[in-house]
Amino acid sequence: MSLCRIIDARVEDPYAFLKTRQIVRDEKTERVVSEIIEDVRQRGDAALLDSGRRFDAPGLTSIAVTDEELGNAELTAPYRTAMEHAASRIDRFHTLQLAHFTEGLESDGGAFGWSHEHIGQRVLALDSVGVYVPGGKATYPSSVLMNAIPARVAGVEHRFVTTPARSDGFLAPAVLAALRLAGVEKAFKIGGAAAIAAFALGTESVPRVDKIVGPGNRFVNEAKRQLWGRVGLDGYAGPSEVCVLVDEYANAEYAAADLLTQIEHSDDNAAFLVSTSVAKLQVILEAVERHLSGAQCEESMRRALSNESCAFVATDISQALDIVNAIAPEHLTISTQDPESLVAKVKNAGCILLGDFTPESAGDFALGPSHTLPTRGAARFGSPVNVLDFLKIQSVSNLSFDQLVDLIPVIEAFGQMESFPTHARGATIRLAE
Repeated sequence: MSLCRIIDARVEDPYAFLKTRQIVRDEKTERVVSEIIEDVRQRGDAALLDSGRRFDAPGLTSIAVTDEELGNAELTAPYRTAMEHAASRIDRFHTLQLAHFTEGLESDGGAFGWSHEHIGQRVLALDSVGVYVPGGKATYPSSVLMNAIPARVAGVEHRFVTTPARSDGFLAPAVLAALRLAGVEKAFKIGGAAAIAAFALGTESVPRVDKIVGPGNRFVNEAKRQLWGRVGLDGYAGPSEVCVLVDEYANAEYAAADLLTQIEHSDDNAAFLVSTSVAKLQVILEAVERHLSGAQCEESMRRALSNESCAFVATDISQALDIVNAIAPEHLTISTQDPESLVAKVKNAGCILLGDFTPESAGDFALGPSHTLPTRGAARFGSPVNVLDFLKIQSVSNLSFDQLVDLIPVIEAFGQMESFPTHARGATIRLAE
């Protein structure tokens, strides 16, 4: 029995399967999330505490992370050094990103901007952001850094984080250390839909924020969907996925390792292998089987491979790239003879990792760009979390009398076309002054 579905694009349509991929929604999840949101709306902190006790920590006594908890978190020297190194790279990447995005713009101290004659724009940071960090079976200090540091670099003044507590009612020392390192104003021990509702609506203890960022499970993403418009959102960052593009020159062991890296999170993750060589595809799948044997999450990863994943045999590299763009993967590894030459042809991917020495895990933990990426095909229109997620643009206009006179015929014409005479009068009334 094969590890995953195999589609030979030389003889069958590869896109039929890909068209079936969609964001997972079901009535039960929608109903449960709706009830949680309404409970948070009505009962505030009490609802959050009950949710935390029900889903995460039966003995939870407080939803807020205390200064004492933050201060007492200690890591061994290797872990502390690794975290500081990763944080430095994340800060540097987003600082460079902000500099490039604002290059040529003037600064007025609180915003960047430009103006030309009577029109212009101001680019300024959001006032507050809530970062959601997953929890449950694992701890994610990297997600704290990957989301909170870009917000800090962008200039967001109030940065908050929420993440589920462990069963003992506390957060892992690594998560606490990451909160401290990222300079978070306040953190909360809340998970799932309740956490999103808290940031979107506000409670006695949890501030209502301007925007929420961070990955999560189907309940988190459903809560984001239901609360869209009440709060700004980064996008759909759900179950993880990876695509590895290979040719006959690919290192099978490396490709197999990258395929398994992303599906280690959960059995609803997906791995895609796209190969121009039947022989290489089989060698890689054999390597995957070897890597799986005895792995810590072997059963879960096997379910992910059999349920959500697929391997494709493409006629040539052009068709292979078409398949990749149709997948629009969260993570894309290009393991070919000349990977740099293919980047320009990749239209849809959250992040691109090139060559033998850029493993998926480097992107997850230490490269610098945020690992919060669009999933389930959202890379067709979405982007990784970045400094632009924490900035907004205001347009500024300042007409003189003569400039308004020149525009009045245009304004009057549109007022007539759209049957809004008061709109037109809003301009023409100024001629009577």
